[in-house]
Amino acid sequence: MKKFAVILLGALWVLAGVQLLADKDSREEERIIEVFGKVGNSAQSSVVEYYGTYSGDYLKTDERESLLGNIAQELGLTKDGIHITREHENGRYETKLYKEAGKAVSSLRFITVGEENDSRQYIIINLAMDADMESALAYRKKLEDIMEGYVKDSRSSANVIGRYDGKLTLQERDTVADGLIEEMGARIVTENRDMRLYTIYAYSPYISDYEIQDGEAVNINIAMYYNEKEDQTYLYAAVPLVGLDY
Repeated sequence: MKKFAVILLGALWVLAGVQLLADKDSREEERIIEVFGKVGNSAQSSVVEYYGTYSGDYLKTDERESLLGNIAQELGLTKDGIHITREHENGRYETKLYKEAGKAVSSLRFITVGEENDSRQYIIINLAMDADMESALAYRKKLEDIMEGYVKDSRSSANVIGRYDGKLTLQERDTVADGLIEEMGARIVTENRDMRLYTIYAYSPYISDYEIQDGEAVNINIAMYYNEKEDQTYLYAAVPLVGLDY
């Protein structure tokens, strides 16, 4: 009886420890999301990007369209308003499913390079929306779960885009970036800070995934550029890397 009580007590301690770790992870995730929420001084937008090598057999045109349609359905995209285009040039075939609904734009592409007996097939997905990083991370996770059975060698990112009025000076950019990095408990891995190319790669222990660049783990990427026509400075912040053109 005493032995059973000891075992039971030990099990309870293990469960309590697991719960504490889960609570800690949840708090850390909330902390990161709160920090990303401070990006920009106006409404944010976000983009989820996904890229992977298709792991199945060679697909013909109608099969590519069917596959993209299935993925769109799993993402919750309704059929109304969906457009499908096909392009073929120099041995490269692209089937694209596109939908625009309000400020949300979804693009799913299936790309085939080569012919049936010697081909490479890829899936590229881009989901743009008026939303914060919390929504972007949720969609990224959903997309990764959906695509798990379709692809190999995949990469994905959740990006939030914020805007600042006017042209931020280099010192102002540094103040914004350093503040975000400090609040995320991150350390800078590599950086290039000038007005023409401003980008920082960092690592935070509070974010579970990462990519390796030059032998170092990276899971936060911050980039800035000035849009002269709009007179606004754009800040891109991503987990783990910015995949967007800026």
